[in-house]
Amino acid sequence: MKNILSLILLGGAGSMLSGCLLASQQDMSSLQGQLKELNATISQMQANQAELASKMDELNQNLSVSNENFSQNSGQIASLSAKLDDITASLRGTKPAEEGAEGLPVVQPASAVLPSDLFAEAKNHLDKGAYEAAATGFKLYTTKYPQNENTDEAYIYLGDAYVAAGQTKKGAIAYATLLQQFPKSKLVPTARLKYALSIVPLGKKDEAKKYLSSVVAEFPTAPEATQAKAELAKLK
Repeated sequence: MKNILSLILLGGAGSMLSGCLLASQQDMSSLQGQLKELNATISQMQANQAELASKMDELNQNLSVSNENFSQNSGQIASLSAKLDDITASLRGTKPAEEGAEGLPVVQPASAVLPSDLFAEAKNHLDKGAYEAAATGFKLYTTKYPQNENTDEAYIYLGDAYVAAGQTKKGAIAYATLLQQFPKSKLVPTARLKYALSIVPLGKKDEAKKYLSSVVAEFPTAPEATQAKAELAKLK
């Protein structure tokens, strides 16, 4: 009887031990699975951190470039302002001297140069083939008077001066600026046509075709449409 009882006790203990071992193995498997998930999460976080660091570096580089461009633009504007002062001085006149109370000559103050004076001076240079001087004048005009009634026309002449001087890319930028800043201008057909022609030498033939086609489609009665059709035929 005692032997039987001992066997029963031993069997029960063995079952409990086996159950404990089985439970421990399951716990270990569960822990190992959780550990794998944790490692995967850590790896993903490290990858995200590396990507974020890369983007931050790129952002800092872009910021540095932007600051550099801003400094360059500020310097260009300052230079243009100085040139405007020079042109203003050259365009000013003085009235005849008058005698004051003590018989001394009194010089009347000269009036400041008008936007129309600067525009006319630049156009005069353009008509005479002085393209560099014309470009400088129209650049000054668009900088000093960005929203004047003739600013859109000044961009056309600025582009013409650049193109005539062999600076095709700058000419294209001038025409594009008009299209961007004055989308309702009556000069849009002209600007689109000239922009299209200026970017062909820059290797942008397909883009040029789109602009020429837009002139024909949107302004069919404009003189520019006739020229646009002719230019499209040449590009095919």
